[in-house]
This record gives sequence, C-alpha cells and structure tokens, in this order.
Amino acid sequence: MIICPNCRHTEYPGTLFCSECGARLWELSAEETAHLTDSFKQPTQKLGSELLPGHTAPMAGSIAIRIQGSPDRLQLTGKAEYLLGRGDPKNEVPPDLDLGPYNGQQMGVSRRHATLLYNEFGLGIVDLGSTNGTLVNGRLLTVGKLQTLRDGDEIKLGKLALNVYFGPENQ
Repeated sequence: MIICPNCRHTEYPGTLFCSECGARLWELSAEETAHLTDSFKQPTQKLGSELLPGHTAPMAGSIAIRIQGSPDRLQLTGKAEYLLGRGDPKNEVPPDLDLGPYNGQQMGVSRRHATLLYNEFGLGIVDLGSTNGTLVNGRLLTVGKLQTLRDGDEIKLGKLALNVYFGPENQ
C-alpha cells in the first residue's frame, strides 16, 4: 500500500494521486523526465531551465485564471501545485481553486478534477481521473499525464471553460 504524504490516506500500489486529497503520490525519475513528450524535448530558450517554444518562465504567484462568462480574475499564489475542483464539506482538504461558486457541479467539475503544477519545463496540468475530463485547447487529456500549458490556453474542466495566464503581465 502507498500512504499519502499529505493526508496519510492509504492507496493501492501504482496509484498516481491520492483519492482523498488529490496529492501527487509519485516523483518523476531522471529516466521518466527524459522520456516526456516530444514537445518537451525541443527547448528554444534557456532561462535557468528548458522551456517550450513560445513559453515564458512562470513565476510562483503569477497565475491568473479567468473563467469564461465571469468578470472575475482569480489569482493563485505561493505554491508549486494547485488542486482545481469543487469544495466538499466532507473533505478536509479543499481545492486551491474552488469552482463550485461558478456552477462547477452543474458544469461537470469533479471535487478533485485536475492539478496545475510548475516543473522545470514551465506550467502544466494533470487530469486526476475526473468524471467529465479535462481539455486543453479542445484536446482531451489522458488521465495522469502532464500537459504543458502556454500563456492564455483554454482549459475545460467538464463544460466549465477558463483561461490560464502566467506571462509577464501577471508577475
């Protein structure tokens, strides 16, 4: 069994994310990092780490989320990983970005839907096995597979559409 380092919940071997709190239960080995998608293997600039074409280096505290159809601009600050989902009074670990107030339940957002995270390649997103899936610019993500993001990308959590911004204007 695997014990979640965040909430101490037990999971079966091979589980990628904790079913209770959404925490990542694995680390990428050097070999796994070397075998990421081909787009990760084509850096075009160096700013302390390898970046994808057209990417800027994300800075902690510089993520802005705009939910389509809402005037709100939501800021995510101070962490390397952010859980996206809906709040649940039974869950002790609420999502970092609670999409419940934006009709999250009606739009098909799971309680623990996806994780935004920084790594050496920039900002990425991972679907946590959500019921209604995660799309980036219209492409359905594979559960548990990291997808690198570009400034302004459209993300759909179920039917809820939002854009993510982390360029210089958000720093």
